[in-house]
Amino acid sequence: MITYKDCKRLGIPTIYLTRLESEGIIYRIEKGIYLTPYGDYDEYYFFQYRFPKAIFSYISALHLQGFTDEIPQYFEVSIPRGYRFNNPPSNLRHHIVSKKFIDMGIINVKTPWQNEVKVYDFERTVCDFIINRKKIDPELFVKTLQTYGNFPKKNISKLYEYAERMDIVEETKRTLEVLL
Repeated sequence: MITYKDCKRLGIPTIYLTRLESEGIIYRIEKGIYLTPYGDYDEYYFFQYRFPKAIFSYISALHLQGFTDEIPQYFEVSIPRGYRFNNPPSNLRHHIVSKKFIDMGIINVKTPWQNEVKVYDFERTVCDFIINRKKIDPELFVKTLQTYGNFPKKNISKLYEYAERMDIVEETKRTLEVLL
């Protein structure tokens, strides 16, 4: 895989992309993204390449980090208030987040094709689930919290730091009392 941005960063004239495409050596997958015939189609990476301000969240974040065996049927992302998608894919569910919280809890994880994408960490995902409890499938909500309760690397202090910043400390305490 090679991108327009890769060429610019490496000082390679982008006309080579056009020439390689016309010779059938690479194929244009999306605007600025090219693959060889043997390249892997990494839809998560391509999506974030097109929409760099979108952070994988909720079920997409759980899936990419291996915290659920559910395979998402759509991209679930969080975007800052005021951000607009140009020609978004049909399999998109987005959540609008205040600009003061959008960067909280971002980590990089590798997709199944070993490309890095931005996702929210487990603690941030739990906070998002608590805030939007009524919009989350009840079975998924309970499974996620049980998985977090059994997660050996959980960081309760980070969870409460996020909850405090998001003004949901009491809801978080009530929700986690049952689990921990």
